[in-house]
Amino acid sequence: MMRIHAICLALNEELYIETQLRTLYPFCSGISILSQYDRDWYGRPVRPDRTADKLLNFPDPEGKIHFVLRRWRDEAAARNHEMLSLLARPARRVQSHGSPPGEIRAFHTPPDYFLIVDADEIYDVATLPAILAYLEQRRPRGMRVLGYNYARTWNQRVPPEVERFCHFGFLRPGVLFSYLRVVSWNESRLAKALRWLRLPDVSARLFGFIECPPEVGVFHHGWCLGDDERLRLKRMRSSHRSDTWDPAYAAGVDALRTDFVPTSELPRNIREAIWPDGYFDQLPVAHS
Repeated sequence: MMRIHAICLALNEELYIETQLRTLYPFCSGISILSQYDRDWYGRPVRPDRTADKLLNFPDPEGKIHFVLRRWRDEAAARNHEMLSLLARPARRVQSHGSPPGEIRAFHTPPDYFLIVDADEIYDVATLPAILAYLEQRRPRGMRVLGYNYARTWNQRVPPEVERFCHFGFLRPGVLFSYLRVVSWNESRLAKALRWLRLPDVSARLFGFIECPPEVGVFHHGWCLGDDERLRLKRMRSSHRSDTWDPAYAAGVDALRTDFVPTSELPRNIREAIWPDGYFDQLPVAHS
């Protein structure tokens, strides 16, 4: 069985962190939660919520969860730092003071893949096994996964043709980010050149990357859930820098065309989680 280690950024994610941990725990050999706690990506003070408390009180009988608190200044560097630290072979030549050496080495065994996820990117527990099986069959350097965006509530899904959200979900150890969720600028440049020349885009294949077919599985992105105040705070803490709140951002979210998804058709782990009032609709919302 493949070893999967999740790398998850979490700053003021008390709404999502327990659902994310319950989702990932059965499928991962380790889960690293990276947080700056009281600072955003630009060193500005942030009032912490209960993310850390919920994380520290989450049941962890197998010792899988790593809580890493550090003041990083870049999102890509934070992920790279944790991935590289997990590949450092710290148990080599260690003389144990109590635990059997085999247990120490097993604990520090590098994963086969890193699962790259934010706290609000929720995989369906029913389809995650199929995604992992597809990954194990193909064994790429990296695999992108399509994410469904949701606007205001879990029932309002933005179709991919309106807003496509597809990021690296899985990376082999040693493959690092160069900018946010971009692994290689060369891949991006090659893709742009091929489009300009009106040639088939083979850029991902040349770099050993694949995309998980949507029929195999997707994840569900709760970025734009909630009221204007939540959107304001989320936007201003984002790595997509924004020093001031622009009300046009919320208006843009409301203007998105969405498809109504009945609650019964949402992933079980989303349906069964505890959410604030207003995170589910009872009836379709009309969009002009």
